[in-house]
Amino acid sequence: MRLDLNSTSFQKIVRRNLPFIFPLILGSGCGVIIVIAFAIAVIIPNSHARIPMNHMRTSHSAVEIIAAERLYAAKFPEAGFTCDLHQLEQAGLVDEVLASGERAGYHYELHGCDSTAPATAFLLTAVPIAQGRTGEVAFCANQEGVLWYAHRGSVDDCFRARSTWALSDQPIR
Repeated sequence: MRLDLNSTSFQKIVRRNLPFIFPLILGSGCGVIIVIAFAIAVIIPNSHARIPMNHMRTSHSAVEIIAAERLYAAKFPEAGFTCDLHQLEQAGLVDEVLASGERAGYHYELHGCDSTAPATAFLLTAVPIAQGRTGEVAFCANQEGVLWYAHRGSVDDCFRARSTWALSDQPIR
């Protein structure tokens, strides 16, 4: 038996099943496009729009680490400062995200603690995980508690230049 596309019975079948067939026809092509568009929106975020916010968050996190170091040294005077973010977490002075060493597109490290106790100095560095995509500024500080920065610079440039970062100078976007 041959199906006649012009027959009224075929037209009745199509009309009756159109609500079920139409989404399948469109869904196969549009569904793929929707999935690709969603993946692009989620996987490839507009990083450049986040850079100013990452700078602000990083400066606040750096100030938080400086304060935590001071509290740690006061709480454990026999040890002094620590160069271990996880020790600051264990003491309840920073959260586990900051203790992991990565937050808001930046990588944080503590250096320079004396090998003899009590440690009387420390160096804090925060550099973009992906220069130009997650941040453009290298941040640094020491036990003095002043936060410095270097645009498109390295940590060495940051400590050499000692340009003071004022938290209120950065607009909130």
